[in-house]
Amino acid sequence: MLIGNKYKIEADRLNITVYEAVKVKKNDSYRWQPIGYFSNFHNALKFIADLGVKETGLKDFRAIVAKQEEIYNLISSLNGLPEALQRCMRGCK
Repeated sequence: MLIGNKYKIEADRLNITVYEAVKVKKNDSYRWQPIGYFSNFHNALKFIADLGVKETGLKDFRAIVAKQEEIYNLISSLNGLPEALQRCMRGCK
């Protein structure tokens, strides 16, 4: 499942893996590098949201809130999410 153009999530029998697109210096292409392993999609998506907030450098509250909104919009626009996960993204604890 592709999230924006920077992250993707893949699942196998053991893990939910988050990958980040990393630029290959040799030929200016990109490859997917695993950056996190999780037991469920909810935690994987929270991890991606946290990464986006950290990318702001936590310098400006408005930038942080804008980045969170951008990420939440990306996540909510994903097709094919299980209904239980969609409910959690709307307010599950």
